[in-house]
Amino acid sequence: MPQIQVFLSEENKISHDLTEDKITVGRLADNALQIDDGSVSSHHAELVLENGEYHLHDLGSTNGTFVNEEQVTDSILKHGDEIRFGRIPAVYQGEEESGASQPLPSSKSSKMAEVAQQSARPANFISTSPIPRNVEKKDIAGMALYVLAALAFVSAGVAAYYTFALTPTL
Repeated sequence: MPQIQVFLSEENKISHDLTEDKITVGRLADNALQIDDGSVSSHHAELVLENGEYHLHDLGSTNGTFVNEEQVTDSILKHGDEIRFGRIPAVYQGEEESGASQPLPSSKSSKMAEVAQQSARPANFISTSPIPRNVEKKDIAGMALYVLAALAFVSAGVAAYYTFALTPTL
């Protein structure tokens, strides 16, 4: 029987047997597999059984869903695949087969978008994105002031040089 093992910490592991055709994963209690962590979205992803294989679908999560260190929106899971929901690692234990996981073509369903819009960001939310959300804009007036100050300093230095260099010695 396939299962997913979620590692909340080194000593805290959740094993969930995949007996349903659809398993939702997220931070809220209404998910079949609840992961209470700030990097996991309210309704983060879902596992859907299709043609005897579990497909992992990201539901528009903030911090992404990864399979074997590659961000995916849809992927067919294979035995031993390493999954990450936000910053929480997990392992899929299915029937052993050869082959790597295969990303599926990206498709946005209205149901996924609806679930993502209903999600609420928790107070202890932590973004794991390497790109900062609020990039400070450059202060053009401040930069111009620094350039003018540098020019004034250089001009004063040149004037002092010529004043002392061209002064006749007696």
